[in-house]
Amino acid sequence: MLRRSGSEGPTRVEGSIDELREDEHPLFGADEYVPGAQPRAHRHHAKRRRRRRRVFPILSFVLILALIGASFLLVRSAANHFRTPDYSGSGTGFTKVTISPGDGASDVAQSLVKAGVVESSRSFINAARKSGRAGDLQPGVFKVPLHASGAAAMAALLDPANKLVEQVTIPEGYTLTQVLSTLSSKTGLPLKQLQAAAARIGNLGLPTGLQPASAEGFLYPSTYQFNPGVTADQAVQQLTQQFSSEYSKLGLADAAKAVGLTSYQAVIVASIIEGEAKFDADRAKVARVILNRLAAHRPLQIDAISVYGARVAGLDPKQVDYATINSPYNSYTHPGLPPTPIDNPGASSLQAAVQPAAGNWMFYVNGDAAGHLSFFTEENAFLQAVAKCKANGWGCG
Repeated sequence: MLRRSGSEGPTRVEGSIDELREDEHPLFGADEYVPGAQPRAHRHHAKRRRRRRRVFPILSFVLILALIGASFLLVRSAANHFRTPDYSGSGTGFTKVTISPGDGASDVAQSLVKAGVVESSRSFINAARKSGRAGDLQPGVFKVPLHASGAAAMAALLDPANKLVEQVTIPEGYTLTQVLSTLSSKTGLPLKQLQAAAARIGNLGLPTGLQPASAEGFLYPSTYQFNPGVTADQAVQQLTQQFSSEYSKLGLADAAKAVGLTSYQAVIVASIIEGEAKFDADRAKVARVILNRLAAHRPLQIDAISVYGARVAGLDPKQVDYATINSPYNSYTHPGLPPTPIDNPGASSLQAAVQPAAGNWMFYVNGDAAGHLSFFTEENAFLQAVAKCKANGWGCG
């Protein structure tokens, strides 16, 4: 059946060959030319170009995303490489860390890493530098938190409350027995160990020229701090090292020689001064009395020496007649100085021993209840002062 498609234009028969696609025309082969049609290869290339134009933006977008992702990973990797490993916060729990004398921030940092306190040495070193107080780190044993930031670890080490020490004060005039007993009670060290340590004279580190038979006189009175775990030898040596420091500071060896004493004799004289004088103003005068009596070859007749001798012999000083006791420390019957110091003198007495006051005094006695001493050149005046002292109960026997 024939139908017109419109009033104008060519007539097209429905279902005719005219309705076929150009590339399906039966009158032409696939490679043959069709009038008015584009070559098949050209059409296929055009389609591919259109597809490429659609795909290219997508591929570009994917590539950009890939580059951004790779850049992020690279930057993060570089940041992690240069980042200082550091815990955050003030940490949890506690441990003990020892700072040895001479340790700097880097040495301390290594100790903290080993103890599990900080994550890296650099984190602590940076914190110490930032604080501006690296030079304030002190030797000792400290309580510090575990897994703490470098800044928190630094703050803990600078806090005096975290320093684990036992503070012990040794008063001037304490005897060897009293010093060792105090050390034992305060540090928990066995008394026998301390006694053995004090008996090893060669280990005490005393100045050259001092070879005493006893540590008496060399356990310097002061306030000490002992770290946990201190040994008996270390505790005793800490006291004798302080003596050596004061000895050098005072120039004791040369000063003793200038007044006719050996270094050891100067320490003995200082110990007598410590036992006799309560006030600094009297110390140099007591030194002069001792030197005057030695020069005159007169017994010292000083009760503090005899009291010490009684205690060494295990006797009650209050039950002993100082003038008759059989002891090398009997200052009434034995001329010269006692064989050892009678206590451990402080700096004031050591200085007075080698810097005696000028005077001709041969006697002294308590002049009041407080213990200020009165000095005399004549024995009669001295005996009168002794009677007055006893009558007033000023401690004159």
